[in-house]
Amino acid sequence: MKAAHRGTVGIGSIAACLIVSDCAVAAEVETVLVRIDSTRRRIGDATVAARNYRASFNAADSNWRVGGASLLDREDARRSAQSAEVSLIEIRRDSVGYWIALYKVLGGGWHASIAPAEPLRERPKGNLL
Repeated sequence: MKAAHRGTVGIGSIAACLIVSDCAVAAEVETVLVRIDSTRRRIGDATVAARNYRASFNAADSNWRVGGASLLDREDARRSAQSAEVSLIEIRRDSVGYWIALYKVLGGGWHASIAPAEPLRERPKGNLL
């Protein structure tokens, strides 16, 4: 009778672990989905900001070229535009990380040891402004 009782407790324990595990997974999925939604909204805001800072830099650059602004004003506008673009890139990177986290939480396989079929091409380096 003890063996049967132990078997029942074991099954009950396994069921309890599965329920707790499902709750933990559901909570983790919810957290990742909230982060994905947050970054989606932030990407929109950061895109608008980067576009506006780019326009501000273009105006400051044009003004500097005709002698209406100092080099310091131009460089300040360039720095602000570059900072806005870096922020946008960082938010996009975070978004990709959250999508990968969601994929993992939902049970998707992730094998970091597998290399991509084709090596990534390097983009030209240099100031894009």
